[in-house]
Amino acid sequence: MQLVKQADTPRAASRPIRPIELRQYRYFVVLAEELHFARAAERLNVGQSNLSREIRSLEHQIGDRLFYRTSRHTELSAAGEQLLENARRVLATEEHARLAIGEFKRSAKERPRIGICERVSCSRIAAALVDWRRINSLVDLRIVSRTGRALLGELEAGLLDAGITGMRVTEPGLAADLLWSDAWVAALPKNHFLASGRAIELVDLAREPLAIFAPDPSDTVARQVLDRVPTVDEPLFIAERPSTSLALMTWVEAGCGIGLLTASQGEGVAHRNVVLRPLRRGLPPAEVRLLRSDSAPSPLLAGLIECLRARRL
Repeated sequence: MQLVKQADTPRAASRPIRPIELRQYRYFVVLAEELHFARAAERLNVGQSNLSREIRSLEHQIGDRLFYRTSRHTELSAAGEQLLENARRVLATEEHARLAIGEFKRSAKERPRIGICERVSCSRIAAALVDWRRINSLVDLRIVSRTGRALLGELEAGLLDAGITGMRVTEPGLAADLLWSDAWVAALPKNHFLASGRAIELVDLAREPLAIFAPDPSDTVARQVLDRVPTVDEPLFIAERPSTSLALMTWVEAGCGIGLLTASQGEGVAHRNVVLRPLRRGLPPAEVRLLRSDSAPSPLLAGLIECLRARRL
């Protein structure tokens, strides 16, 4: 049978142009590749009549015939050949966007949110996070700084995946992984007479103006100092209660007195005119923990715990 090419039908000037849908592009491309309505419909998993209707609708929108067809043969028209290249480009762009969105959603589920208590922030934690990021370079790690109380609240609300803190927590639903124990040190002005010794006793600080962290009801680290202060032979004079390690070290460097903090805290904010001396007796080590849900940690979180523990002294 001779293939009859019907005359092209120009678009009526007054007809509004309706945007071509992605579905129509897919139907058109598959039919252009198969050049057979039955095979194309099977590949698309649609009825042949539905495919024919979609192609007619597309031709109506284009204002031109896309296929010449008989009962036994289907052939692309000149307009169809021109549309095919553009249609493939549109579908490739859509596929790329779909894959990108899927990757974003997948990575969002693997985007750990870690809170660090302001009072345990130190270079050791930073080094462990660098180790972890080197292994998981494509994962977006989110780090926020929180007070002890705020950190606990966001953990319970599910806003954080884990928190690094000095708190000792027994809240239901939370697990605490011990990362390391941290010794207490005294921060002294460089020219202080106690600065020349290797180690000092807590009682040596009697009658010296001291700075310890302002109490936080959920901060075990600071509470250990407060609980131990009355047990020495002579009362200690607490002159200042700064809220951060940096403020404490600045106060000490200014010659206002002696600060008490952990070794990691002191190393993280080292000042040129301040020396750190270990306390020989008087305070138990401060414990730094990672708080998380009591369910099994994800592989990413388990890897983070491993990197943190590897940095214990």
